[in-house]
Amino acid sequence: MTIPVIDASALASGDKEKLVEFRTKLLNGLSTYGFVKLINHTVPVPLVTETFDQIKKFFRLPLELKLPIANTQTDKQQRGWCLPGEEKTWYLESNKLGIKEKEPKFSDSKESFDCGHPNDKLYPNKWPSTDVLPGYQDTLEGFFYSSGDLTLVLLELIAEALELDPTIFTSRCTNEASTIRINHFPPVDRAILDRGDVSRIWPHNDFGIISLVFLDVVQGLEYEDRSNPGTFLPLPYESDQEVVVIAGETLQRWTNGLIRAGLHRVNRPLDFDGDLVPERWSLVYFNKANRNVNVGPLKETTMITTKLVGFKVQ
Repeated sequence: MTIPVIDASALASGDKEKLVEFRTKLLNGLSTYGFVKLINHTVPVPLVTETFDQIKKFFRLPLELKLPIANTQTDKQQRGWCLPGEEKTWYLESNKLGIKEKEPKFSDSKESFDCGHPNDKLYPNKWPSTDVLPGYQDTLEGFFYSSGDLTLVLLELIAEALELDPTIFTSRCTNEASTIRINHFPPVDRAILDRGDVSRIWPHNDFGIISLVFLDVVQGLEYEDRSNPGTFLPLPYESDQEVVVIAGETLQRWTNGLIRAGLHRVNRPLDFDGDLVPERWSLVYFNKANRNVNVGPLKETTMITTKLVGFKVQ
């Protein structure tokens, strides 16, 4: 089971025939696998490169410069720096199975930084001082807008492929609640990851509509093989010009399960042979529904629950 790699150059060219072909492949890939890879997308590669460079500088800051913008765990929205081990993604799926633990023992071997829309007044962003890290805020804000624009275009094309109003999803999403998540996975002993109670990121679905994941040269992102549930396959880095699109739980609900969320995790590289698993980074854009929007099934999709049966690109 290999997720499709789709040429997205039609997004920039505007070629109508190629756009129809692209949206068909996009829908087919997301509905079949929960994931697709795009090449020749519209987020400029130099901007992605600069964003990776900036986040590496951020995580290498000394502790005393990151603590002032630490995430407040009692807030409803993560903002700023999340300390190593603060997030426990194991709980996301285990909670659905009825497992109740006040303090889950299964932890994540990572630290992260979260920011939202630059104009979010409800949950304002936390930034390091420009004296400490010049250009950091400007770069991440540029990445936010560019990635957000791509997600809205993709949502309109998915709607068109389903023969729905093109704005059925985008009218419920202006990216006001969307977020960027950057992760830093420090070097870790292989034995720690292999013993079973620590993972880089545990299997989970994303909460939002769709996510964009820009890959790192150090591999580790894995997706569930739906033909063999519980088995995960590596999603390799092949080019700095590609991005992974992941279907989230909101899109699953809005489409009444026509497009199911893609279960994924971050593991050590499967072909890694040493004792110290290398450092890794990830850059993710979470496209989310507006805060005042119902994320339950849409009435417009209730009549097309059988639409994707037998739907395959020839």
